[in-house]
Amino acid sequence: MDHTMQKHTLAEQAKRVLATNDLGKWTRPTAKLYPHQWLWDSGFIAIGLRHVDVARAQDEIRSLLAGQWKNGMIPYIIFGKAKDYHAGPSMWQSQRSPMCPPNIQSTGGTQPPMIAEAVVRIGESLPKAKRLAWFREIYPALSAYHEWLYRERDPDDTGLVVLYHPWESGLDNSPAWMEMIHRYAMTPRLQLVNKSRRLAAFMTRFRRDTSVVPAEQRMSTLELMALYDLARRMRALNYDDEALFKHSKLVIQDVGMNSILVRATQHLGAIAKVIGEPLPARTAKAFDRGASVLEQLWDEETGYYYSKDYRSGELIRLPTVTSFFPLYGGTVPAARVKRLVRHMHDPVSFGAPYPLPSTPLNSPYFKPHCYWQGPVWINVNWLIVLGLRANGQKTEAAAARSRLLDLITKGGMHEYFSPLDGTPAGASAFSWTASLALEMLYGTDAMIDPGHG
Repeated sequence: MDHTMQKHTLAEQAKRVLATNDLGKWTRPTAKLYPHQWLWDSGFIAIGLRHVDVARAQDEIRSLLAGQWKNGMIPYIIFGKAKDYHAGPSMWQSQRSPMCPPNIQSTGGTQPPMIAEAVVRIGESLPKAKRLAWFREIYPALSAYHEWLYRERDPDDTGLVVLYHPWESGLDNSPAWMEMIHRYAMTPRLQLVNKSRRLAAFMTRFRRDTSVVPAEQRMSTLELMALYDLARRMRALNYDDEALFKHSKLVIQDVGMNSILVRATQHLGAIAKVIGEPLPARTAKAFDRGASVLEQLWDEETGYYYSKDYRSGELIRLPTVTSFFPLYGGTVPAARVKRLVRHMHDPVSFGAPYPLPSTPLNSPYFKPHCYWQGPVWINVNWLIVLGLRANGQKTEAAAARSRLLDLITKGGMHEYFSPLDGTPAGASAFSWTASLALEMLYGTDAMIDPGHG
């Protein structure tokens, strides 16, 4: 099969997956495992969907913003009609917060803010007049969201926002988060479960996710129960950010979240300039700070960026794929770029046959098919491709993009893949894999400038 035919075949497969998961105005990640609307999923989905139907891509973003809370927060799940999701509306009870709109059922936390990236890329697919109208339409809600992040999730004005739950990071069982879960969130009840194999096995029987994918590909039942408990604690505080900051033991300045937010704020500032609107005060300060805030997460000794435990002030020195996200966030000093690229190629750590594993190969957590503890995920690697380009590593970026497309061509539109042999795992017919395949096939190589044209 020649290259043109192969590209066409892959694009058609991607379009079929997106059509299968399209629920009218928004797209589910996949049919059985994730039947609702997720924040960063819809951001990634809209980015690729613009190559199929730009108006439908716009609706994807509008649907997210329709779930925005009165304080500006955009929840990481907006629940649809599906009834069988394991952490659904009955767990979150979002109406306990006066900030949740009366017609919305959602989670009480947020997720990496991929909306601004999607907005500017959709804008790239529109003629100038429609692009400006699009930016003007979206700006008020998007601006309110960023201002909420900087106001409520960075009350000490460090420049870095905090998260209270692994689900907010998007990388649910990533090693850094699991280390903190075991440090702060193992209640006496969970410790009892941990000591009893029979009780743990009994609890596992009630899991819904492992009826869709094998249990060894997901987090342990004990860890999942700990995440449920954390959600209930957030609920008990009615999702009040001041109370969460005051009373939560688990308070993390997540490197992935903050890197994405830094870039998103730069996009928002560019949008504001194009349409002649001022940034709100906190967001304007964040725009001026730029990627400099990520300095707080750099470790010179190991040459990685890490998340930070806000309570102790210590870096969580467990490298993961998000250790490379500051490349996406902005300009990284050249010497650090070289060190990060060396890590990417190191066969002991991240230099796997298929790039980049979510956890290094030499990590005690590493499992090639287990969710965020080893597999290659297309979305995070796409962000790193953009980061490599932005930091002058165009050859590296092109090679990574090519290997990602080879992986999808070989394994299909799956949720994730083994970094060792490329075998697919997780859910099939996965929307952001399909969407980003389209973006890698048809998108531009350059950083997006919302004001061009």
